[in-house]
Amino acid sequence: MSQEVAEFTAPQLLTTHIVDSAAEALEAVQAADVLDLGVRVYNRLVPDSDDAESLEEEWVVEVYTSAPAVDPDQDED
Repeated sequence: MSQEVAEFTAPQLLTTHIVDSAAEALEAVQAADVLDLGVRVYNRLVPDSDDAESLEEEWVVEVYTSAPAVDPDQDED
């Protein structure tokens, strides 16, 4: 095992923000970039608070101490 791999420290999750629009998510990503923090962004569908039979989209922005390492050869499931 190389010395570089042995000293790698995984990024730590600092906070999670849930926003209503892609524009708000983009704003959070830009703010994290200014602070040199890592982010993970994804959207999901959740039950609408006004109508239980419909869904609404929300965006999740997870902010990390640094950018998470990604193996370009590994496919996501």
